[in-house]
Amino acid sequence: MTCSKCESENVTVSMNQVSGKTKTKNVSILAKLGRWTLIIFTMGLWILIPKRKATSNTKFKTEKLAICQDCGNSWKIK
Repeated sequence: MTCSKCESENVTVSMNQVSGKTKTKNVSILAKLGRWTLIIFTMGLWILIPKRKATSNTKFKTEKLAICQDCGNSWKIK
């Protein structure tokens, strides 16, 4: 691979993170109602059981980037 600006072959290719998107799933109202029902029927013992935390799912987008080590020119690789 050669640089388009200085025609050098001293080029490094790297993967760069462009963006990240997080999706969070909330605990439903039905799950909250069920938990409170169990708390009432067990006379508060169910409070000792930890709550279920909301789950998150993160997706990252990456791109290939070439950088010339001689002149510093950079470009995206498809």
